[in-house]
Amino acid sequence: MSKQNPNSKVTSAQRRARRRRQRGLTLIEILVVVTILGLIAGIVGITVANQLEDAKIDTANVQMKNISEALELYKIKFNRYPTTAEGLQVLAKPPGGKKPLMENIPKDPFDQDFIFVCPGSHNPSKFDLQSKGPDNVADTEDDIKNW
Repeated sequence: MSKQNPNSKVTSAQRRARRRRQRGLTLIEILVVVTILGLIAGIVGITVANQLEDAKIDTANVQMKNISEALELYKIKFNRYPTTAEGLQVLAKPPGGKKPLMENIPKDPFDQDFIFVCPGSHNPSKFDLQSKGPDNVADTEDDIKNW
């Protein structure tokens, strides 16, 4: 094996090659990568948040359908819908000790009670059932209703 003479001249091409091997990422390159990753994470986060909101709205619609079906069964059993004063709780604890139509009355996906009015102002021959929606304020544009 021959050793390189320390006094021998190193060519400029060899110096550049050595520098390229030794050089890491510059601060600008690192900042560009971090910025791109941040943008990707932001886009993914917004998409996931929108999907979660849509899923909660779909869940509220399913819950309202289940409650409406229980109210229809209540009408068959008792020849009437429960009054607003009786509320939805009468589905879990019907009069006369009869078998409950629902185990419990769920809260909507936004952790609020459903609003029940009977007879309904929008459904006078039936009932109005409503979730306050994502903003938790009744009678706003984002409410989920059965009319």
